[in-house]
Amino acid sequence: MSLRDKLLLSIFLASFVLSLITTAIFGFMAYYNMQDDAEEVYEAVARTFSFAQRTLAEGADDVVIKLKDCRTRRAIPYLLLRENGPLVGRVVDCTFYGTSFLKVVNFTANVNGLEWFILYDRDILERFSENKPEFFDRFIGKRAVVQNFVIEGDFEPRMLKFAQDAVGYNLTDSFKTLVMDFPLVVQNEVPVGRVVFIKDFSAILAEALFPPLILLVYTLALVAILSLMLFVLFNRIVKEVSLLRDMTNKFKDLDFSDVPKLNEMLRREKTKDELFYLKRAILVMAQELEDTISKLEQEKRTFEEMAYTDPLTGLSNRRFFLREANRMLEFAKRYKEPLALMMLDIDNFKRINDEYGHDVGDLVLKELARVIKENIRSSDIPARFGGEEFVVLLPRTDERGAVMVADRIRNSFRNSHIQVNGKDVWTTVSIGVALYEHGEDLDSLIKKADEALYEAKRKGKDRVEVFRHIEEHPRKG
Repeated sequence: MSLRDKLLLSIFLASFVLSLITTAIFGFMAYYNMQDDAEEVYEAVARTFSFAQRTLAEGADDVVIKLKDCRTRRAIPYLLLRENGPLVGRVVDCTFYGTSFLKVVNFTANVNGLEWFILYDRDILERFSENKPEFFDRFIGKRAVVQNFVIEGDFEPRMLKFAQDAVGYNLTDSFKTLVMDFPLVVQNEVPVGRVVFIKDFSAILAEALFPPLILLVYTLALVAILSLMLFVLFNRIVKEVSLLRDMTNKFKDLDFSDVPKLNEMLRREKTKDELFYLKRAILVMAQELEDTISKLEQEKRTFEEMAYTDPLTGLSNRRFFLREANRMLEFAKRYKEPLALMMLDIDNFKRINDEYGHDVGDLVLKELARVIKENIRSSDIPARFGGEEFVVLLPRTDERGAVMVADRIRNSFRNSHIQVNGKDVWTTVSIGVALYEHGEDLDSLIKKADEALYEAKRKGKDRVEVFRHIEEHPRKG
C-alpha cells in the first residue's frame, strides 16, 4: 500500500473514531441537560407542593376533628385519612383543623402545568380500616381499583407502570414525559400511598437537545477540516512518532487501552528499522507496567477486603458498617424512605466465656452471625459492632417489618445451639430496634437502638424492644 493510501486510510479511521466520540459526547451532554432540567422541574414542584401543604394547613378550618389517642399535640402540616379522602391541616392540643388534601394537589398541578393522580396502597388501606368495617368499601366507592392500587384522579393506564417505576422523579416515554412521585403519609407515620404528578417534557426536551446538536455539527465539521490538514501536512514517520508519543502519555496516566493496538502494529510491521525497535521497547515497557499495576490493584482489593471484614464471624466490621450506613442514611433522607436499625447483644455472654472458655464464646458469636445472615435480605447490612454486639441496617423497612425480622432472628438463635464435649449450649439474644426520623444523623440512630437494646435487657432479655423515647436507666453489665 502506498504512503498516500496509508494516509487516506489513517485519516478515515481517525475521522470515524472522532465522530463516534463526538456522538457520544453529544448523547452525554443531551442526557445531562435533560436530567438537570428534570431536576429543576422536580424541585420546583416539590417546593410548590410543600408550600401548598403548609399554607393550607395554617389557615384551614373546613373540618374540625377531635383526635382520639392523641400522641401529637401540635403539628403543621398534619394529614388525616377519612372515607372521603385525605385531609391536610394542623393539630393544636389534639384537635385537627383541616381541609381536603386535593386542594394541595390541584394547586400544585395548576401552578406547574401538571396532570396528577394518587396511588393508594390497597394492602395498607385494608390494614388501616381493620377496626372500621365499612371504611374501605366507602373509600373505594368513587375511585378506580387497578392491581393492588386504589387510584384517585385522571390517569392513562400506561402511566401506571411509569409511576410504579418512579423514585422521586423519572423521565419516561422516550424522555417526553416527566413522572414525579411524592409519598402520602398520614398521621405522621402511615404511608398510605403516593401522589404522582405528570408533566409533558417535549418542549423542554427540544430545548435541551439544541445546544448539543449545534456542538455536534460544529465538531464534525472541525473533524473534517483537521483530517484534510493531516493529509496535507504529515507523513508516515511523523504520524507514527506522534502516535507513539500519545501512547506513552496514556501509559504515564495508567491508561493501557492502546497496548493491543501497538502489539498489532508490530505484528504487521514488515521492516525492522529504528522505529520498529522503538515501538517494541515501548510495548515491553507498557506490558510490564500494566502487569505490575494489575498486581498492585489486586493486592489493594485484598487488603481492603481484610480491612472491612470481621475475621471471626465473616460479617462486615464496624468501619465498613459506618461507611455504608451513612450512605444509606443519605439515600433515605433524599427519597424519604423508611430505614430501621437493629442492635443485638448476646445474653449472658460473659457467663458462657467464664464457664466454657473463650473458644466456646467464639463459637456462639459465629452461630449468631450465621443466624443473622440466614434471616435478612441481601440488601440489608449486617456487621459485628464490637464484642458480642451486632447491628443490622434495614433499608426500606418500617417498624412492622423490622420487628418481624428481629423476632425471626431471636427465635432462630434461641432454638439453635452448639455442642461442647457432647453437651448442648444454648443462649438467647436481646434486640433493640430504632426507626430513622427525618433529619437525624447516624450517631442519633445508633444511640436510639442502643437504648432500645438496654430496655430489652432490663425487661428480662430474650426480647425485642422498639425505641419510643424511653426514659434512661442506669446501664447494667
